[in-house]
Amino acid sequence: MAALYNRKYLNAVIYSNQTIKKLKTTVMKKISISFDRYSDINFQKKSQFIYDSMKDNTIYADLASSVTDMKTLLDAYILNLQAAETKERNAVALKNESRQQLAAFLKPLGMNVMAIANGNEPALVSSGYSLVKNPEPRYITNPGNVILSQGLSSGEMISAVAAVPGAKSYVHQIATEYLNEQTVWISNTSSTSKFLFTNLIPGKQYWVRVAVIGSRNQVAYTSVATWFAQ
Repeated sequence: MAALYNRKYLNAVIYSNQTIKKLKTTVMKKISISFDRYSDINFQKKSQFIYDSMKDNTIYADLASSVTDMKTLLDAYILNLQAAETKERNAVALKNESRQQLAAFLKPLGMNVMAIANGNEPALVSSGYSLVKNPEPRYITNPGNVILSQGLSSGEMISAVAAVPGAKSYVHQIATEYLNEQTVWISNTSSTSKFLFTNLIPGKQYWVRVAVIGSRNQVAYTSVATWFAQ
């Protein structure tokens, strides 16, 4: 059994290494080839489902011999899982070993499935493996108006904007002259939507805006607010 496993697993790894470069350079739908989260009985059910789905599946005709070898490992795992119900130490060890062998075989087999399916979702689903959901980009929304208020001490001003879901940071900007093409904005980056300006000159007028920074270089600005320092 061990000799069969080692030979066939090696063949599967070689096959997947020939196609892994293609998978890395193409953005496509993928399947999960990790089974750690499954309980023993659920791993059996999932493995059985993969076998049933791939057996006689014409899409994966080139993997027919690998599917046959998988059945040998699956049958061994089922027998060892049943035997381990006694909690006898050696039986549990054999169950754990056969699970590791089956899981290790399913990983390169899954890589070959992805290579053959080439991102085709129905083909991937037909294999019995679970699809991996691609993370969707989160777009930040308009932050609205910036609210200015007096700080605790003279020369302080609080700049606040509503927290924006998906924001990575907030840049609180202040200018000391009327807005024009030459206006210089002094930026203060903060992890929160609130910032305390200090050392302002009482009686002087300031202009403030907040830039919300999202993923993938997204930037959204508030409208500009003005404030006479106190």
